[in-house]
Amino acid sequence: MRIVYGPIRSLGLGKAMVVDPICRHPKVCNFNCVYCRLGQRGILILERTRFLDERSIVEQARECLFRDECDMIMFKGTGEPLLASNIFNMVRKLKEAAPKQVALLTNCSLLRDPEVLSGLGAFDIIVAKLDAANEDTFQRVNRPHPSIKFSEMLEGLKEARRLFEGSFRVQVTLVRENLNELEGIAQICREICADFVYINNPENCDPLHQVTKREAQTALDKFVGVRCACAQEKE
Repeated sequence: MRIVYGPIRSLGLGKAMVVDPICRHPKVCNFNCVYCRLGQRGILILERTRFLDERSIVEQARECLFRDECDMIMFKGTGEPLLASNIFNMVRKLKEAAPKQVALLTNCSLLRDPEVLSGLGAFDIIVAKLDAANEDTFQRVNRPHPSIKFSEMLEGLKEARRLFEGSFRVQVTLVRENLNELEGIAQICREICADFVYINNPENCDPLHQVTKREAQTALDKFVGVRCACAQEKE
């Protein structure tokens, strides 16, 4: 498995070099989302831990960092990136190596952790996943660790938005289970004043959960008052 790869066109952020601070198979996460591109098998954990040495990250990234086609660095993993307890050290060392902006794709589950909140300033952009507006849909779509509740996750998201000084964006992944809840999700995006919202319609989703392209386009109409666009990651 590759710790560093790319560049890829990702979430409207230009060409990004991707860093996976977990790099495990099967995946290690605290969610098991119905649309996960890594499949449904994996290890569900809650505690943050150290998966990789930050020096190995910099060594593997060095070649990519100075390529003209690499606009920025994006942290996303074979699981929730913030589960890597040394992720902020990784970001600092990469920024020391090259002056690139760094983005984080997070499922928001750990944003209530004071240590995580205090470290978010290492990033320039946060893309926060939000696929539900209530506990029932959260459980059906994201299938979190039993200790994670929607109200607490939402509280962490709002607190991170309040404290974070960079660009705070939201990614909403469409599945059949949350199509009827998009107005509620859109309202949360308005309440937190998200800088941008990406509506993601995963290409390789199980047909039981897949939405049509027309439904994905119609979803944009729910996000009145929010800068919003359909976006699919290309790897």
